Amino acid sequence: MCKTMNELEKVIADYRAMKTLLTETEAEVKDLEREILSYMDTNEKLTETGKDFSIKVTTCERRTIDAKRLEADLGSLSEYQRVSQLEDCMYTERLQPL
Repeated sequence: MCKTMNELEKVIADYRAMKTLLTETEAEVKDLEREILSYMDTNEKLTETGKDFSIKVTTCERRTIDAKRLEADLGSLSEYQRVSQLEDCMYTERLQPL
């Protein structure tokens, strides 16, 4: 736990480095996923099994409701809403002065 500004600055530096690494890693993982899906699509397969892996391609459907339109038709939807709160730490980069 940070107790001084100096310690916090070190943690922020580590945070920046890890966020950069995470972003780069996520991009590489997405590229690999696209490559796997390309193989599956090219070979017209929905499943594939290798020595130490199995792949199953599935599709999903997402439906959303236009809450503004529904509220215009039915009135307030507040009694049907559930609200949850999540505590999060927001970090913002600032440019260093030259």
